[in-house]
Amino acid sequence: MHLRAKIAAIFNRKEKPIRGIATEINTPKSTVHYHKQQTDKRIDDIGTDFWETDLGYQFIIRLVVAAIFVFCIKSGNGAGRLSEFFRLLQLDNYLPASESVILKIIKQIEALILGYRNASEREIRSKVKQIELILGVDETWFDKMYLVCQELSSGYIFFETESDQKDATTWNEHIKKTLHITSNSSNQVFC
Repeated sequence: MHLRAKIAAIFNRKEKPIRGIATEINTPKSTVHYHKQQTDKRIDDIGTDFWETDLGYQFIIRLVVAAIFVFCIKSGNGAGRLSEFFRLLQLDNYLPASESVILKIIKQIEALILGYRNASEREIRSKVKQIELILGVDETWFDKMYLVCQELSSGYIFFETESDQKDATTWNEHIKKTLHITSNSSNQVFC
């Protein structure tokens, strides 16, 4: 039995004596006593026992993933800011609120997102034989020159990249790299 399951078992049997709980979940009496004291302290500090239940635990998991996705991945806030957010909500007793742990979770979520993207692309490519694209290319200048390539019928921007040259060879290299076209491929690129 994992630690989380043991703590939940202690909480769910809080009316039983410590010795009975220890025997029932095959855990030392001192461990049961410690976790029961910690649970009671958390409940006293927060004022609710919701977070000790399985429903509360599932909600915390959803909260952590949603907060990381919205605040860190989409909005660009750091793990320190999210750690501060969890501490202000007094949830640091129930979830990993340190910056290093939040960073690890961010990396895992990013890897899952990229894995989903790659799986979706593989599925789409397996179903599509050939796509005809109508590409429009142009240069624009801000502080430097940028090459912009857009699919004209959908408006999808394939790339915006800084460049010193705007000749056909440079354009074809960027387009082939973006579209993953090899030089021996039968795909043709016309700009």
